[in-house]
Amino acid sequence: MSINANRRGLNSPMNVPPPQTNTNLSSPSSPAAAETHYSLAHFQEGRTGIILLMGMLYLLLAFSLDAAGWVANMGILIPVVLGALAMGVLMSFSRFDGFFMLSHSLSTGLAWVFFWMTRLVGEEQRVRIFVEHGVPDLQARAYFLLERWLEWVEAALSGTASNDNYVFILEISFLLWWLAYLGAWTVLRHGYVWRGVMLAGVAILVNTYYAPQPVTGLLVTFCIVSLLLLAWTNLISHRQRWRFERIRFNQDIAFDFMRNGVYYAIAVISIAFIAPNLGRNAQFNQWMSPINQQWESVTEEWDRLYQGINRQTIPVQSAFGRSLTLGGERNVTAQPVMQVASVEGRYWRAVTFDTFTGRQWLNTTTAEVEYEANETIPVINWTARSVVTQTVTMLAPSGSILFGAPDIVRASVPIAGLQTPVLSLPEAEEIQPGQGEITWSRSRTPLNEGDRYTVASNYTAVTVRELRESGSDYPAEILETYLQLPETFSPRVAALAQEVIQGQETTYDIAKALERFLRSNYEYNEEIAAPTAEQDPVEYFLFDIRQGYCDYYATSMAVMLRSLGIPARTASGYAEGTYDNETNTFIITERDAHTWVEVYFPQYGWIEFEPTAGESTLNRPEGIDPQEEQSGQNTPNNLPNGDQPQMDDFMDENFDQFNNVDPGFFEDARGAANRNWLWISIALTVVALVGGWWLLRRRLYQGPDTFEAEPPNLFYERLTDWGQRLGILSPSTRTPYERGRDLVQQIPPGEPYIDRITDIYVHHRFAQRRAIPQDASGELAQNWQLLRPILWRSWFERQFRRLSRRKPRT
Repeated sequence: MSINANRRGLNSPMNVPPPQTNTNLSSPSSPAAAETHYSLAHFQEGRTGIILLMGMLYLLLAFSLDAAGWVANMGILIPVVLGALAMGVLMSFSRFDGFFMLSHSLSTGLAWVFFWMTRLVGEEQRVRIFVEHGVPDLQARAYFLLERWLEWVEAALSGTASNDNYVFILEISFLLWWLAYLGAWTVLRHGYVWRGVMLAGVAILVNTYYAPQPVTGLLVTFCIVSLLLLAWTNLISHRQRWRFERIRFNQDIAFDFMRNGVYYAIAVISIAFIAPNLGRNAQFNQWMSPINQQWESVTEEWDRLYQGINRQTIPVQSAFGRSLTLGGERNVTAQPVMQVASVEGRYWRAVTFDTFTGRQWLNTTTAEVEYEANETIPVINWTARSVVTQTVTMLAPSGSILFGAPDIVRASVPIAGLQTPVLSLPEAEEIQPGQGEITWSRSRTPLNEGDRYTVASNYTAVTVRELRESGSDYPAEILETYLQLPETFSPRVAALAQEVIQGQETTYDIAKALERFLRSNYEYNEEIAAPTAEQDPVEYFLFDIRQGYCDYYATSMAVMLRSLGIPARTASGYAEGTYDNETNTFIITERDAHTWVEVYFPQYGWIEFEPTAGESTLNRPEGIDPQEEQSGQNTPNNLPNGDQPQMDDFMDENFDQFNNVDPGFFEDARGAANRNWLWISIALTVVALVGGWWLLRRRLYQGPDTFEAEPPNLFYERLTDWGQRLGILSPSTRTPYERGRDLVQQIPPGEPYIDRITDIYVHHRFAQRRAIPQDASGELAQNWQLLRPILWRSWFERQFRRLSRRKPRT
């Protein structure tokens, strides 16, 4: 019978409710009876092991958050978790109800978290002010934390940014308190082990994925401990039931059970590591696209509210999303991102921004468009542009963002993007249907490491002379969109812009004056602290720290130009990178991630400027002088309009090699690779699952060498399990035949099958020769297959009767 109990522990449902009283098990005066009478906890034995495993579970979560390196001083999560676990254990063994548990946890948790948070508060000025007014030191520090949290709430509601790490630690600590406290309560009080594990599991999984520092080892350890906790509580639940039903079992079963639990945990984690790589599947990516876009918005909001925390040093799609926040330290590495083969190029643009909130740039374009592979994009044909072809090879994941020199007019992959409508056109041009400017785009097929695509761009070749002569006849739509400034825009910044441009007359000279001023007077530094909630980021850069990186340089120049009535915007992507003479390609790394300024010039469109001191200067050809123009000398930029090289001609010449190839070639090749990887991964997973299932079934029916296969016991135990599920509770003093008759009375259609299973079990259990006839196992399985649908039908009927008996609430 001990072997039978062991097998049932491996295969039975976990949350079997323990008996609250059991007069048959022990006398009322016994310790077990006394414990059952006064405790409402689910588990009446094995509590020490459960508490130790739960403690390890939530401490691993705390260690993971601390080791992730989000901010300093995350070590206080350890005492927070210990306090939460202690309180949760005490409450689960008490007789208080759930309402008291929740209300008590709220007050106790806040007090406990605030107590440990006050130990982090230094000699802040506002703390000294409280102390000078007679407030005790501990209370003053608590007031300081509360005040900082209220300021954070105000920033969240007003849409401004915040870099308050005190608030981040406070909120994470309180969240972890609730997770540990509710986990201990749900597991020990109600036996809902999966709920306790999943709460912590989701938290550690999210932390591992986004952590600035790798913490995968802690995640693996967490998974092993979680599975051991599930195995242990499963065993304890069944042991309690076995004791209640007077089923004999080996008291040393725990060692074998937990050993098998370790094997099972390792097997499950191994399968997880070879799970199918769905990220390479195009259809899966298409399904996930709406969710990914929503998640990008969530991460952008997170970045806004917690600017002071550290972030991963890996390229992520949200780095080139629809917003750009002026934050703290810039975390980038020298890891290669992509390789670009092109005859020329300065910027590989990903996104442009049109609206500045005071702390954040936004791309507010709403029109979504899609273009097929090699389809011409109807962009504006600005003057002094020529087509440049670039072949981009991805060296790291980029979230399928499309990079290319401005403006992309064709791509070898199908794209989806955001497009602004035509606002103005050069003279003698008509607006074409669908014509506009792509402000952000991505490939509709996944772009993974090693993938390659080609883009053609309408690349500017404008000269300084042409820009000086372009004038300032801006369309009204351009002025309305690209002169926008926040209501709180600093007059000090506007005054500084006026001071810098003294003596400059043309738009180009004004832009160059601001560019030179920023490059000459501000130090490039990627390790600056983020501005506080009270500080204006532009003032913070220009007047306070006087150092920063590209986001601050570009923002300062763009808003100063706007204050002067010159349309300007910022753009993000990658700078040119390093040119490799051996391969004749540009090598772009994470460090080349960049933000620059684009200024609008009538007839020529958006022209780039480089105000960042850490980047090389952007010099354009001067162009012909007036004497050469008067002599009538024709140059490529001085040809009559009818002789100007046409963009379509250049595109056809540069794209001939791609037009001669089947347009679906790239997609077919990539699709074949994706399908191969997908089917290989699925095959490996199926093999692992089938192998694991076979091993479990083999152990179930054959067991170790010292075990004896007992199918009659297994099928009879299934029968009694269904009896409990259907509410048919037979006293432990009844014989198997009597229990069988109890079932037959409730389920008459199953009589022949119930009687035969019971008969085989009795003969096997009580006969002198316990050998099983050769045909008994097959007969048991056949009878069970016929009985199971009858049992399910009875269960559904019982559930329906229970629902129909419920009276509606009045």
